[in-house]
Amino acid sequence: MKIIDRNGRLFGKISIIDVIVILAVLVVVLAVYVKTHKPQTGSNVDTTTIVYQMEVDNMPEYMLQAIQKGDQIYDKERSTGGSLGTITDIQVSDGTYEAKLSDGTYEVVPAENRYNLLLTIQGEGLIDENGNYLLNRVYNLGVNSSREFNNKYGLFLGRIVSIEAAQPQG
Repeated sequence: MKIIDRNGRLFGKISIIDVIVILAVLVVVLAVYVKTHKPQTGSNVDTTTIVYQMEVDNMPEYMLQAIQKGDQIYDKERSTGGSLGTITDIQVSDGTYEAKLSDGTYEVVPAENRYNLLLTIQGEGLIDENGNYLLNRVYNLGVNSSREFNNKYGLFLGRIVSIEAAQPQG
């Protein structure tokens, strides 16, 4: 008995094309099963509460009303990254600037109707093996970094002056 007869049937019973179609369907079914039943490879990493302070210098008076406790902070350049935390405290002091005096020296003098803010912000993130703080798992934030930040009411230049992991309560 021949494996394939002259009509193209396997063992004289089934067409070779039918066998190829059946094998293709089985491969697709197996691929779908493996794709939907394979174990998850991602890891579930707990985030850490990160508290950082940001200086915002020489803000006009109207910005004092635009930046409030409870506001979410964002980076305008990374809008898809989500919030970088919530403002938990705001300290306000008089604004200053460096002025050139008539004798050619410079001195820090008060800036009229300008204010310096020290924002305390709390967010969630990771601390990697090198001690880098990653807000939202991806946003690298370090001391002395200056960037344009925003809340829902305004845009401002802020400089990070301190950053640390929050101590667990309990």
